[in-house]
Amino acid sequence: MDLNILEKLEFYKIIEMVSNFCVTNQGKEIASQLAPTHQITEVKQLLQETRRSC
Repeated sequence: MDLNILEKLEFYKIIEMVSNFCVTNQGKEIASQLAPTHQITEVKQLLQETRRSC
C-alpha cells in the first residue's frame, strides 16, 4: 500500500485511536499491526470474522 495514501487518510492516527481502546498490551500490539489489504479473499475472511463477533 502506498504510504503517502495512508498518511493522507490519516490511517496511523486511526490505528492509534483504536489501540487506545485496547485494555491489554497484547491487544494494543495487535491493533498497532493492523494494515489495509487489497486481497479480496483476505478482505472477505476478515469481514466474516467481524460479523461473527457482533
